[in-house]
Amino acid sequence: MKLRIPTLFCSMVLAIGLNIAAPFISSTSFVAYAQDNQISGYVFGLNRHPMADLNVELLDDSDRLMRRTLTNGLGYYQFVGMANKRFTVRVYTFGTDYDEAEKSVDLSNPFGSFTHESCDFNLRLRRGLTPESVAVFVQADVPTRAKYLYEKAIEDMNKKREAEGLEGLKAALEIFPRYFAALERLGTVYVGLNTQEAYQAAEILLAAAVEINPRAYKSWYGLAYSRFSLKKFPEAMTAVEKAIELNAYSTDVLVLSGVLLRMSKKFTEAEKQFLKANKISKGTLPRVHLELTRLYGYDMKRYGDAANELKAYLKAQPEAKDVEKIKALIAEFEKKAKAK
Repeated sequence: MKLRIPTLFCSMVLAIGLNIAAPFISSTSFVAYAQDNQISGYVFGLNRHPMADLNVELLDDSDRLMRRTLTNGLGYYQFVGMANKRFTVRVYTFGTDYDEAEKSVDLSNPFGSFTHESCDFNLRLRRGLTPESVAVFVQADVPTRAKYLYEKAIEDMNKKREAEGLEGLKAALEIFPRYFAALERLGTVYVGLNTQEAYQAAEILLAAAVEINPRAYKSWYGLAYSRFSLKKFPEAMTAVEKAIELNAYSTDVLVLSGVLLRMSKKFTEAEKQFLKANKISKGTLPRVHLELTRLYGYDMKRYGDAANELKAYLKAQPEAKDVEKIKALIAEFEKKAKAK
């Protein structure tokens, strides 16, 4: 049955809000900020499309992680306050159609003064993908006022004015309920609120988004996660499968797919999804190791593998809570493995 989009702005959707205070930077902190070493830049995809919410890491000349940040809605990232030496900036592209990228940046300065270096990235598509297959969805019939409100809302969110941004997205959709970009962004915001009421609103918004643009990977994933959180597991699996069709390299969607398969007792298929996510992330995602631990330790009774995954988890998450409890569980799994 077709979704009746004009009815989606029920009181539940419009009433949900954010209670977040905007950050304040004093003039003195700005001065100190300007006098530090700095590396900053933009990350772009196809046609100079800004790549938001990507992990960017700063590594020293021994390849040790020094800092980690996310790109904002404009694709911008920034590191401040480093020593005068050479660094590597690395961009991780989980969940996108692009290859990872890295560049070397030299902050060495014999005069000891502060250095500001720009380091932009123009990401390359993964092998086998073409510009036509990842083209950005464009709506030509968006009213001018709705477009203005949407762009202002994105600007507000990029500047950490989340409450104003949320209201702007709602206003844009009240003018033009079929506004795909606003539906996807507002639905994604609601997913991040992590409440049952917000998941219900996200499901409405993102179902509308994929009806308008069936190739919207991010909307399909958000829809799947919302339905999973609402315990609508068959519907969540349908949305996950659509997301995988559009982006088979997304670790997020592969993990969610594995979780749903595990819940359906399809353990071999679940393992394949988790292992693929682990390979794509090069073993750096703690959650993948936890999911494999649950699968091996409690479902497949492969206790040795479960112990190894927990060790990998501690390596990927060295500051994890309850380290002693985790080590005790590793010992328990190893004992069970020897007894088999």
